[in-house]
Amino acid sequence: MGTEIGEPNPGSTGNAQYNNVFDRNSNKYISAYDQPLFFNIALTYALPRLHANKIVGSVTGGWTYAVSAQYASGMPLQVPNAQSALDSYLFQGPSFANRVPGQPLFTVDLNCHCYDPNRTFVLNPNAWVDPEPGKFGNSPAYYSDYRKQRRPGESMNISRSFRIGEGMSFNVRMELYNVFNRSYWYDPTGTALTNFKQLQTRLPNGITSAGFGRVLATAGTFFGNTANLAPRQGLLVARITF
Repeated sequence: MGTEIGEPNPGSTGNAQYNNVFDRNSNKYISAYDQPLFFNIALTYALPRLHANKIVGSVTGGWTYAVSAQYASGMPLQVPNAQSALDSYLFQGPSFANRVPGQPLFTVDLNCHCYDPNRTFVLNPNAWVDPEPGKFGNSPAYYSDYRKQRRPGESMNISRSFRIGEGMSFNVRMELYNVFNRSYWYDPTGTALTNFKQLQTRLPNGITSAGFGRVLATAGTFFGNTANLAPRQGLLVARITF
């Protein structure tokens, strides 16, 4: 249970709770690692020497360029837990809140970079409602249109080897990471993701302090939400072989 046939990591629930133990179909949903689009590309190009002009050819020829890029859909966000306390009577994990038809799931487009994450609650609490008392929710753990921010990444390098004598060579390589200096931040986690009734509060300066849909703007990641993605940086490597 907890995954859809054909999705990545079949059989893995992504630590999501099962919903209604009496209705197995309600526990069939996409994987927590589902990404409809996942594209990797790696290209290498060696610049040929220009024989028409030896000086220009010796300067521009022999360089090797390499590019690595990854583009993928955001992974699913878990549906908020129902706050009806049904779990305290059944001694199991909480059920899920019901989705409200017609209500947007987000207050902004997570991928547009058109909002200040320090001042914006990105999830819409009005999109969810508790099931009736004593009933399980009817939502799956994940919806295909309820996803985290996309996190594309690009790296590149340029290198060349120079002969400096018999049996000796000098190699220089410049590596660049996060070439376009993309910025990411944390996905909503903890009660900011699981409790749609958590009060949204702000500091006097307007910075979000707690509440459903709050993000931490200082800790976005490439693959998940546990480590920073560094800003654009470069590494120069030089090596003599003899």
